[in-house]
Amino acid sequence: MKYAVAYIIIVNILTLCLYGIDKSAAIMQKQRIPNRVLLLMAVIGGSLGALAGMYTFRHKTKKWYYTITVPLLLVIQIAVAVLLLSSCGASYTQISQDEAMQMMQEQTDYLIVDVRRPDEFDEGHIAGAINVPNEEIADEMPELLPDKDQLLLIYCRSGNRSKEASQKLADIGYTNVYEFGGINTWEGEIVTGEE
Repeated sequence: MKYAVAYIIIVNILTLCLYGIDKSAAIMQKQRIPNRVLLLMAVIGGSLGALAGMYTFRHKTKKWYYTITVPLLLVIQIAVAVLLLSSCGASYTQISQDEAMQMMQEQTDYLIVDVRRPDEFDEGHIAGAINVPNEEIADEMPELLPDKDQLLLIYCRSGNRSKEASQKLADIGYTNVYEFGGINTWEGEIVTGEE
């Protein structure tokens, strides 16, 4: 992502400079930068620099293929950027069970969240865990998880439902979600019933 941002910044600055250089060349009646190069710079991501160059240097503003093409390219590029950013979306962090155990020892303000069904939870769960079944996680915050910034350590039986639940929680807006697999391979303490 940071490389894409750096690319966009560089190509737009370069495009702006090229428009300035071409305007100077036009005034001094020297060799000009070809139109195809100026338009190509807008196409490859420099449409904002091209538009800024057109109006900063008052250059190419009377050519219809610039006044229509460059703003249109800018709108398209912004739409593509928004789509890409929205598809990236929120996410969770997958960690090993050893890392989860270490976090439980070192952190204080965390919740261990078992996303299995209540009957599975009652048969045996990690000590201190709360039960928020995956099937009950939808578009709204679960009552048992009131703080979207709290550290959440998510697990299930084998690791499938915990991944699904973790993504749903991240999509709702939880910012500190860690998924660590299933209780099947947990080597720590397991308790039963209401313990």
